[in-house]
Amino acid sequence: MSTQVSPASERVWAAIEREKRRDQLVRRVSIAAWSVTGGAVLIFGAVRAWEVWRLLQLVRDDVAPFAVVVDRVMPMVTVIGVLGLLVAILSTVGIFLRLRTASLSEIQLRLAALEEMIASHLELHED
Repeated sequence: MSTQVSPASERVWAAIEREKRRDQLVRRVSIAAWSVTGGAVLIFGAVRAWEVWRLLQLVRDDVAPFAVVVDRVMPMVTVIGVLGLLVAILSTVGIFLRLRTASLSEIQLRLAALEEMIASHLELHED
């Protein structure tokens, strides 16, 4: 029995390998981007925390109203809320796309296996 791999099957496997390399590149870019985003949010949060701490001292000494503290905290709350929404949307889209890609790859593999099976069946009947 022959263990030849059909050209169609080779093309499918080559395409799958290209997709895996592309997935790895996208994953690396994503990790870098989220790392930069996380660092920026931490710096922004540290600056805001320092401002709020100073304002709380002024509120404690009755120099400033508490509303000033709330005004300084709200941008950070907004940033964290928008970032959370962005992560939720992107992860949902990512899950959907990964499921679709996995299904299409499985279909391609099944078709390639079916083609090989038919080709080997035809070879057996020709002999």
